[in-house]
Amino acid sequence: MNDSPDTVYGDADTDDAVASSDGNKRVLLVCRTAPYGNSLARESIEAALAAGALGVKTSILFLDEGVWQLEEHQKPESIASKNHGAILSALPLYDVEQIWVDGDSLNTRDIDGKNLINLAQVINSNQIKDVLASHEVILSF
Repeated sequence: MNDSPDTVYGDADTDDAVASSDGNKRVLLVCRTAPYGNSLARESIEAALAAGALGVKTSILFLDEGVWQLEEHQKPESIASKNHGAILSALPLYDVEQIWVDGDSLNTRDIDGKNLINLAQVINSNQIKDVLASHEVILSF
């Protein structure tokens, strides 16, 4: 299993994407892994916090198994892990305010949006395409 994030940088088609108003590239972290079992989920959130602290325009998109990170009533103590809720709640403090979750991923897993941490906006596949197109740097965890 590969525990390092996949990095995708802009190509000829994405170099013209909209940059933030201060000229910095916009970074999107795509969280695809479940919150427990490996370190990628936690590392993606820590990367978002670090980027936000450095003033990088950072957004997060939760897809696939990554949507489990937003489940409000987790009990990771039973597997000797830390709850992601505390670190996720810090995202707005680091200017990471654009947080999205894929509605199709929620539906596939029978996750009710009412049971999620109240940070993420549920979006559909067409909106995901727009989100991806509006960021120059995309990191997938």
